[in-house]
Amino acid sequence: MKRTISKVLLAAVSAAVFLSSCSKTPDESKHIPKNAGIVVDLNAKQLTQKLVTNGITMDKFFSAMQSEDSSSKTMKEWKELENSGLDLKSHFFVSFVFQGQPSEHKSYLSMTGSLQDAAKFEAYLKKEKKDFSLKTEKDFKYIWEEDKHALVAWTNSTVLYISPVDPSDLNKYAPAGTPGLPGTDDEPSIEDANPAAIDSAAATPVALLATADDAEVKTWVAEADHLFHLKKEETAGALEPFAKLLKEGADMGVFVNPEAIYNSGQLTMIPANFKKLMEGSFYTASINFEKGKVVANGIQYMGKEMAAIFKKSGKKEIDLDMLKKYPSSDVTGFLSYALDFQMIGEIIKSTGMDGLVNMFLSSKSGLTMDDLLNAFEGQLVYIASDFSVVKKESPYFPGEFKDEPTAKWIFSLKVGKKEAFEKVMNSPMLKEVFQKEGDRYVLANPALAANAPAMSITDKMITLGSDSVLLQQYLGGKGAIKLPEGVESKVKGSMIGGYIDLEKITKNIPLDKQEEEEKTIITKVQALLKDATLVSKPDGDKIRTEAVMNLKNKDENSLVQFFNFATEAAKVMEAKKARSKAIEDSLFATPVDTVVAEPVH
Repeated sequence: MKRTISKVLLAAVSAAVFLSSCSKTPDESKHIPKNAGIVVDLNAKQLTQKLVTNGITMDKFFSAMQSEDSSSKTMKEWKELENSGLDLKSHFFVSFVFQGQPSEHKSYLSMTGSLQDAAKFEAYLKKEKKDFSLKTEKDFKYIWEEDKHALVAWTNSTVLYISPVDPSDLNKYAPAGTPGLPGTDDEPSIEDANPAAIDSAAATPVALLATADDAEVKTWVAEADHLFHLKKEETAGALEPFAKLLKEGADMGVFVNPEAIYNSGQLTMIPANFKKLMEGSFYTASINFEKGKVVANGIQYMGKEMAAIFKKSGKKEIDLDMLKKYPSSDVTGFLSYALDFQMIGEIIKSTGMDGLVNMFLSSKSGLTMDDLLNAFEGQLVYIASDFSVVKKESPYFPGEFKDEPTAKWIFSLKVGKKEAFEKVMNSPMLKEVFQKEGDRYVLANPALAANAPAMSITDKMITLGSDSVLLQQYLGGKGAIKLPEGVESKVKGSMIGGYIDLEKITKNIPLDKQEEEEKTIITKVQALLKDATLVSKPDGDKIRTEAVMNLKNKDENSLVQFFNFATEAAKVMEAKKARSKAIEDSLFATPVDTVVAEPVH
């Protein structure tokens, strides 16, 4: 059985969700550097409490997810992992650290966890890794994974897994056999494509190869040493947004530091002025599994310069009238957005790119950036309703029908300054496409108009619709949308408001052509999901976003519901697999030929 240290640690991160917990809150975050671009936190303690209190055990998990033989095998492996010395009841952090130019290969992924027993962990690695070679460096030990070019290092209380991130060597991270990558079954390796490469490698003295390998190991050992001994001001915890995220104590957390990514040299095309504009900007998200719902709360922290721009022109609320006059009570979903386009202009001007933008626009259309920004107010809405799946005849094969989703919809964008809008519509870019008839603009090409959606373009509003009847009803303003209770009040006053009825979408999935196993799974999905909402509002120098997915069962924790759905779906697919194998065995079974002796005449 082939297993690597990286798989062991990844399994620990994933499977920690299913253990009971009573340990103290760990402090693994002190080994995350300040220049980490992305950090993901898994709070195993909270997640496991929500599962264990509802009777979720590892025995139930393995028996549901796999066949009896593989379940026993996996359970044995899990028991060994439980006794490995890893603290599977603590936080696990996955960090992406971007540094240096891509060609320098200095960026890496690190996983950080706690140890309960370092001696047990060392014994576990020695048993699992065939080429185990223990080394000691100052106050920590490590092994080097030659096949993965990765380092596993540990002290008495903490374990680090460091794997270099090399964008030019994607096959290192892809599953074996991934098409289109060198070294896979579908594409010859470098050696296969270039026999000279083999000769070149064979001609390289062993001493030189060893020196190169030693240098790589020393680089990552030094990085591990750095992470183990970070000063407080060098850690991600020194950044207030990250520290606040940890204090929330969420089930899961995500932290993004754009400045760390920009300054690493990974994105060389970004103008220096834009980097300056983004100074002090961060993104955090906390995810919690609650009774009957999953709640994700995000915060966009704006730096000083970005906050000044936002304060000047960014605070805008969605126009609820554009939403409320939609004429339907069978709403599938909507997205309303409010953004002062002048804010985009301010951002471009602050980076010094406005001259280049104006030059490009002028050469193509005779317009300026201000013309475009003044032409639209920044209020838009998309609404869909009456979603269904219907059988439609193929235009290429008469008499052949297939299931296709269909819905009614409206997209509407409010026009800004009339003079600027008319200048845009009369510019060389659009004057050949549209012509004015009365107070409206229509497509000049009849063939194009015949295949375009229903539309109404005036100097007040641009509106597109799925059909002309719905469009006219919407424009008449006599309709009244009917939303679920609480949705309108929730999105009121926000800069982004969204809603989707998952129940209506899933109930329209056709079952007649599905196999029995698929029907069972789809039915369970229909019984699980209800709807989801999205709201984003400004809060000083921050923008707060809340996304909520509601489930039909309001009395049971959402994590437990997803777990039960996954295990039930796994049982169904396991049964399908067994049934398919039985059919295959019966088809390929070799009948025993009976030889009959011919009579002698």
